[in-house]
Amino acid sequence: MKPSPQLMEEYGRVRAAALAEAEERRQAIFAQFPRLGEIAAARKALTYDLGKALLSTKDPLAARRAYSRQMQALLQEEQAILRENNIPSAFLKPVWRCAACQDTGYVEGPRGEKQMCACLARRVLEERFAQSSLSEQERFETFREDIFPSPRQRKATCRARDICREYADAFPHNQPPGLLILGQAGLGKTFLLNAVAVRVLERGHSVLCLTAYAYIQEVLAAMNSRQPLPDLTFPELLILDDLGAEPMLNNVTRESLSNLLDTRQRKGLATAFSSNFTQTQLIEEYGERFAFRLLSPRNTITLELAGENLRLRA
Repeated sequence: MKPSPQLMEEYGRVRAAALAEAEERRQAIFAQFPRLGEIAAARKALTYDLGKALLSTKDPLAARRAYSRQMQALLQEEQAILRENNIPSAFLKPVWRCAACQDTGYVEGPRGEKQMCACLARRVLEERFAQSSLSEQERFETFREDIFPSPRQRKATCRARDICREYADAFPHNQPPGLLILGQAGLGKTFLLNAVAVRVLERGHSVLCLTAYAYIQEVLAAMNSRQPLPDLTFPELLILDDLGAEPMLNNVTRESLSNLLDTRQRKGLATAFSSNFTQTQLIEEYGERFAFRLLSPRNTITLELAGENLRLRA
């Protein structure tokens, strides 16, 4: 997932503010202890001189060693002055909101590549969560038992609610980790998924809710702009609502959904779906690779709702 320009502008402002505040503290200390300012200037000049020396010297190792000795001496003198005056060494440094990325949003990966910091990943998720269709009004506490046309439908849906609530309350230690709610339109599938999302979110875990249609649109946008495909391995719980309403595109829809589910299951991450399809229709529409992995009792709790469309009774 790519952070929005607004989010990156926020990171830039936060970083600039941290640097400005640190510089203000440094100048105040340098005014009180001029030798600290001289040391800071000497360290800067020493680093600059090293760069020039490495371009011309025939013995770069010797140049680096000389640089290291001189820099170490300056650092030791600086620390001695700070200790004598009870000034914490951190006082001269920026106070980052995130020490890992120093408020840039990115860190160096295991192979030296640039990768998104965990703090930025969380913010992207928060941004996406705010844009999702999740409603905080749809929660277990607002579930109504008086709207069902028959005792049989009420009993079955209340049982599904109880299973979903147990799932959310046990998260992320519930087994199996996946959740699938099937049934025709208007039976409460989205309500139950939203209730799970709200409960899991309230318990401090990351949640991202998308429709399957929105996910495929993101995949297409990434492909058209030659950007990396959306990485949805960040949220602890990913909810894809209304599976089957997305366009079925050759070499895109099935492959994207299969790869997404496979990646999350291998990482032990929970994924929840809803669909108007039956289990047989899921197999026919998405193929065995995706459907069997999704429908396996080892991977997924499958609930099937039935009855009259509740929206027609509203």
